[in-house]
Amino acid sequence: MRGPLLLALQTLLVLAILACLLALAARSPWRLDLTPERRFTLSPHTHEVLQLLQGQAPIRITAFYSGQETAIRREMADLLALYRDAAPWLDIQLLDLDRSPGVAERLGVRNYNVAVVEVPAAGGTMRRTSVPLVNEDTLTAALLEAAGMPTLPLYFLQGHGEADPRDDESREGAGEAARALALDGFEVRRLDGAAGVPADAGLVLVAGAQRDLRPAEVEALVGFVRGGGRLLVLTDPVTPPSLRALLASFGVEPGDDVVVDLQARLFGTDGLAARVAYLNQQLVPQLPEVEALLPVAQTLRLVEMPGVVADYLAVTSEGTWADVDRRALAGTLPEFRRGTDRAGPLPVGILARVPTSEGREGRLAAIGDADFATNLHLPVLGNRDLLLLVAELVARDRIIAAPRRPAAPGGRFSALFLTAREARAIFWISVAGPGTAFAAAALVALHRRRRHR
Repeated sequence: MRGPLLLALQTLLVLAILACLLALAARSPWRLDLTPERRFTLSPHTHEVLQLLQGQAPIRITAFYSGQETAIRREMADLLALYRDAAPWLDIQLLDLDRSPGVAERLGVRNYNVAVVEVPAAGGTMRRTSVPLVNEDTLTAALLEAAGMPTLPLYFLQGHGEADPRDDESREGAGEAARALALDGFEVRRLDGAAGVPADAGLVLVAGAQRDLRPAEVEALVGFVRGGGRLLVLTDPVTPPSLRALLASFGVEPGDDVVVDLQARLFGTDGLAARVAYLNQQLVPQLPEVEALLPVAQTLRLVEMPGVVADYLAVTSEGTWADVDRRALAGTLPEFRRGTDRAGPLPVGILARVPTSEGREGRLAAIGDADFATNLHLPVLGNRDLLLLVAELVARDRIIAAPRRPAAPGGRFSALFLTAREARAIFWISVAGPGTAFAAAALVALHRRRRHR
């Protein structure tokens, strides 16, 4: 009798433990997302936007689907469920457009797979933002607008060999950058020549000018910044003289050298791509999780300039060095010359601020590489985060520096890029852990063998 009773008690105990585990799992669900595109995980950027919105007036998201497209409906439901789990205070509805014509008419929706974000406005009205293509980027961008960060006009300077924001196809185009900036709350426009900067410009971006700007353009951009405007300059090695003069007006001096980073060859580069290992945490309190990788970068130096407050923004790692004669561009990596070349860490980003009499602060940021913002390189590692972070830092008084959703795999690059945390985890799981277990097992076996002798 004692045996069956003990077995029954053990069975009940196991069932009770399983019931407790199921209750805990139901109350505190935890999901391990192993999909390459992290489709079941919201990005840190979205979580930070939701934190900014918490405590504001109730926000409603109404999404419409087609009953004939079950796969798209399921994707929308999964995405909205992630938002609901991250922010339970959101009022979220997912409706069949054909079965909810009244709600669709009230919100002005006539197409499938569209969402509308509603925020209470003054006078009891609702401010609405339509999301024509429902995904995390577009939905978070609509919520970002609701967070009190209105769209800012951003002008890509053109006419001097800069990357074109309308070019989505070529490697040298800036279509990917323009799309990322648009989702981040900027209204992207072209500026053909800078002799006259539009009055509504929230940010002017010079993305890799290859030819000289005219003197009137340099004068206009200098006056724009000194009058409280915001300017972002991405410049490759061998900076045009007019662009050097523009940067010199704010105490920024391009090195016209090439940064060599042999350690970056672990990421499949040729040794010229430089990792942005450090960001100034006084300017960027929350650092991105992944380092940016500048394809061919030059150093930037600060020169004291009256009326300008400047700080280094981005620095490479200790293992880098500056090839002052740009010998590395000839095809083979040269040897470091002590006393001639400069050892790292090396500054590759600078932020200069100019106080004005009107109280608005003019800002200029410079990055010693323009290729990282092109279609070819923007999806690599933290390049998109770096571009958006610097654009926010220059254009806005408040930045949201958390990483965005990573680029979908299978694009122009197929290499596997790991963060330092991921590399350490893989090392301990696949190398150190099994090795330690094998060594312990061998010691135990050896010890037992000696005892039995």
